[in-house]
Amino acid sequence: MRKKAFLFVALSLVFFVSSCSATKFLLKYASEGDRNPGKIEDWVYTTERNSYRVAPLSQSWKEVPVEGGDMAFYNSVNDLIMTVSSVCANRDYSLETLSNSLATGLSKKRMKLRKDIEIEGIRGLYTEYEASLDNKIFFLATVVYKSSKCDYDFSYSASPADFEVNLGDFFDFLSGFQELWAK
Repeated sequence: MRKKAFLFVALSLVFFVSSCSATKFLLKYASEGDRNPGKIEDWVYTTERNSYRVAPLSQSWKEVPVEGGDMAFYNSVNDLIMTVSSVCANRDYSLETLSNSLATGLSKKRMKLRKDIEIEGIRGLYTEYEASLDNKIFFLATVVYKSSKCDYDFSYSASPADFEVNLGDFFDFLSGFQELWAK
């Protein structure tokens, strides 16, 4: 295996400010080497390695910082969070391996659903989990997708009561994804 070829995307959950909900957290990603943060402008994320667009979210979603990831958005009205991150490196991991790595660090997790999903006409993998943090249950949906040069992962988390009701926002966000260029 090549040195630093595998980016093990781990979730370590950090609570945001004084919330009674286990879904109000930021995802902290382990990142490879010295990753330079990109810029977000008009729903386009750009770094020296790639650039991509996501669908705009409603005004109830606010951008929040995410360490080592690309973008994170928080909806305080419904206590929801969405993230997207990319890695452009010479890697050859299956979608299943990449998907499983996103749930590393979650305790008491149970996979509820796993199915193929199409992103830009290419197979991606959608997975739903029921998990808990500090004995509070939340649901997590993840999508992993591999373009010819980059791996992308998306996540959405919510309380059990809000998960299905707001899942459409996540799919809308995904449907607007377009890789503009990648090295």
